[in-house]
Amino acid sequence: MRRSEALALRWGDVNFKTKIISVRRAADVTERNKTKTTKTGSARPIDVDDETLDVLRAQKATRGTIALDLARVEAYVFGDDEGSIPVPDAITSRWTRRIGWATQRLDIGRVTIKGLRHTHATLLLELGVHPKVVQERLGHSTITTTMNIYSHVTPTMQRAAIDRLAEHLTGR
Repeated sequence: MRRSEALALRWGDVNFKTKIISVRRAADVTERNKTKTTKTGSARPIDVDDETLDVLRAQKATRGTIALDLARVEAYVFGDDEGSIPVPDAITSRWTRRIGWATQRLDIGRVTIKGLRHTHATLLLELGVHPKVVQERLGHSTITTTMNIYSHVTPTMQRAAIDRLAEHLTGR
């Protein structure tokens, strides 16, 4: 999901039983502590794995120890200690500082918040997930948008497709 969508998540958007996060709004970068509709103007469900849900459960418990109001359904998952939406650019700056330290120590390239979203999509496509599923997870209005942005994955997908077809036809 987009940075602004994550910052606008409320605990009521996280369904621990169905393992679905409902992306319903985005943080407004022009007005402090305000939300707006998502980039496409519509809500979307995102299935999540058990490990992500465990991290969210721990986050909710921690937030509840600060103040019970921070763990209520209307509270922001990633809100500050007063329950407000953090300034999106401040979150990016904090991420850059913290991850910059780690990437230097590990001698790996720069990792951005947006890069996490791109990596997620690229890996899904390389794993053979249908592009329509990736489009829906990312919240792109059309599959064309998804495929234009992630066209660099196509050669990998082409090779994998022909290898699978050859295996199927030869029985090996």
